[in-house]
Amino acid sequence: MTASDVIIIGGGINGCSVAFFLAQAGLKVTLVERDFIASGPTGRSSAIIRQHYSNEVTARMALRSLRIWQNFADVVGGDAGFVQTGILLGASEEQLPALKANIEMQKRVGIDTRFLTPEEVREVEPAASVEGLAGAAYEPEAGHADPAAAAMAFAEGARSAGATLMLNTRATGLQAAGGKITGVETDRGSLSAGAVVIAAGPWTPYLTRTIGLDLPITASRHEVAAYRRPPTFTRHMIFADFTLDFYLRPETGGLMLVGSIEDVDDQVDPDNYDERIAFDTIAAFAERVTRRYPAMENGESAGGWASLYDITPDWHHIMGALPGVDGLYCVAGGSGHGFKLAPAVGEMMRDLIVHGPSPEADINLFSFERFSQNRLITGQYEQSIVG
Repeated sequence: MTASDVIIIGGGINGCSVAFFLAQAGLKVTLVERDFIASGPTGRSSAIIRQHYSNEVTARMALRSLRIWQNFADVVGGDAGFVQTGILLGASEEQLPALKANIEMQKRVGIDTRFLTPEEVREVEPAASVEGLAGAAYEPEAGHADPAAAAMAFAEGARSAGATLMLNTRATGLQAAGGKITGVETDRGSLSAGAVVIAAGPWTPYLTRTIGLDLPITASRHEVAAYRRPPTFTRHMIFADFTLDFYLRPETGGLMLVGSIEDVDDQVDPDNYDERIAFDTIAAFAERVTRRYPAMENGESAGGWASLYDITPDWHHIMGALPGVDGLYCVAGGSGHGFKLAPAVGEMMRDLIVHGPSPEADINLFSFERFSQNRLITGQYEQSIVG
C-alpha cells in the first residue's frame, strides 16, 4: 500500500482528533481501526466536558478543548452534540482548601468558575440537597457531548482533509529498522510510514511490546448506571460529588447517567470483561443519587453498562514521543480524562509531530520518561480521576 507520513492506530476520540489536526496540517495520514469509529471506550464515555483540574497544564488543555467543543461546527465540522448545562463540584469542609485553591488557579488560567456556599448552591440548583456539603465549585460553561458523534466528526473531518480511514483493520504489531519506526503490521498486510501514533487506549501496551517497550498502562473496568427521571424532575446540571464519590449528568430521553469518581483500578483483559452493570452497583448509585437529588426517589433504573479506562500510575496520559525508536508516538493512558481533553490533545500532537519538540511545550508534562524520573503528575484531590 502507498506509504503515509503518519499512521494512527485507534479510532477513538484521541486517535480521530490527532488524525484530524495532522491531516489539516497537510500530512498524509492513515488511521487504522480494528472495528469502527468509537467502537471502544469512547463510544461508552459519559462525555462530560469540564475544566476543573488541579494543575495549570491540564486546566489550560481543558479550557482550550472547551472552546473547540463550543465552536465544533466551525473548527471541525459536523455536530459533536455539545450541550451546555453547567457543573457543580461539591466538597466537604475538609476538602474546601484544595477546592478553593484550584478555583483560584483556574481563574488565573481564564476559566469561568467560582466558589458557591451551600445557600448559593440551592439558588443555582434548587433540586439538589446540600446535606454534607460545605461548598462547591461552579462552572456555568461546562456540559456534555455525544461521544460517538464527536469521534465520527473528527474522523470525517480528517477524511475530508485527505486522510485514509482503514476500518475493520487490526494492527498486530509495529515495524522498526535501524532505530526508526517504519510501519505497522495489520491483518490486511503491512503499512509503511515515517511516523506512527499509537492511540489504542488499553490495547496500546500490547502493540509497544511487539518492539520490546512496556508501557505502564492497565485496563480498568468502570460502570455507568442510567436512571429514568420522574416526570416532575425535568432539569438538572452535571454534579460531581467529592463527599459521596460519584458524578451524574443529564441525558436525553429523560435519563440521568451516574458513575463513580473513586480510584478503582479493577484490572481486566480489554478483550474479555463483563460489559454488564451489576445490580449491586445500580442499587448503590441509586442510594447516593437520592441523597443528593431527593426527587430521584421516584426515579426508575434504566440499566447501564461497563466500559474501560486505560490507567497509568498517576492517572494521566502518556503523550508524546516514545524512547528507543525514532518516529514512534503515543496518546494513551487517559485514565478517564481522554474525551474532554481530546481537542487539545490533537493540537498538541500536531505541533509536536509537525514542528518538533520544544522544551517549553505543555506536552512534556506527559512524557513516558516521567515514570523513571520520579516526576509523577499529582493533583490535590483524593480522587485521581478529577485531576
